[in-house]
Amino acid sequence: MLFRNVHEVMKADRLFREKGISARVVPVPEHISSECGMCLIIDPEKYELCGRLLDNHNISYDVFNQE
Repeated sequence: MLFRNVHEVMKADRLFREKGISARVVPVPEHISSECGMCLIIDPEKYELCGRLLDNHNISYDVFNQE
């Protein structure tokens, strides 16, 4: 999941941890354009749940699927 800034990455990571969702904060791959240098890697099966959580907390994001 891509975010606009590091603050939103950390906010999303904290939210996911509170809900028991595993996520990894990693640098955005070079071939992906992003305003922020960090992103979250989550289980693809959790995209919908994570998207709802982020929407409910007004955190803007984009999803990039590496598969």
